[in-house]
Amino acid sequence: MTNLAEIINETSTVKAIDLWYKANRTQRRRLGLSQVGHKCGRYLWYKHHGYDEKPIDGRVLRLFQLGNIIEDHIAFDLAAIGVSITDRQRQVKFTFDDIELTGSIDGIATGLIESSQRHLWECKTMNAKSFAKLLKEGYEAYNEQYKAQVHAYMLGLKLKRSFVTGYNKDTSEIYQERIKLNKDWIIDKLSEVFNAIRMESEPERACPRSDWFEAKWCPFYETCWEVN
Repeated sequence: MTNLAEIINETSTVKAIDLWYKANRTQRRRLGLSQVGHKCGRYLWYKHHGYDEKPIDGRVLRLFQLGNIIEDHIAFDLAAIGVSITDRQRQVKFTFDDIELTGSIDGIATGLIESSQRHLWECKTMNAKSFAKLLKEGYEAYNEQYKAQVHAYMLGLKLKRSFVTGYNKDTSEIYQERIKLNKDWIIDKLSEVFNAIRMESEPERACPRSDWFEAKWCPFYETCWEVN
């Protein structure tokens, strides 16, 4: 429930905006297909079982919202040049032993200049530093979770290709890449995920120490390392 009085009584207007975002966020207590590429089995287990996560700052939540706005903008621009974007937020679902993993796609693109076949469309936004890494490494090497996400969606929708766009928030540059479905790889990845989250207790963690830089950023840091 949002405490409007708390927000109104803030002395800073922009701080009140961030408080509003934070107060109106509901934690999603399930593992989604956008996260199956995470390298830590314990993270996947905690996420699937609905453990409490560290609250996300309003500033970060506004960044998420900006990503949604930019996605709509790029979909509009693609339509303007004749690329049809359909099936936006269409759900993809995998089940195994009564366990269900779902995700929602950004869309399906038809009419690309490079190909007439239907492509999964996935849109990401990032800062200039991350954009430079994307340019250097390519989409799949850039982020393992992003890689697993597009392959899971392609597999679930029986699509052979994805068309990914990366938007540089600092310069408005747009990166594009077409990715072929790696069916064997994503089946193995999904099998690993289902095996991890089916365990009776949490699997081993990926980080060797509590002061490991990735551990500090984990939303389950306090639970995983029993920090009070």
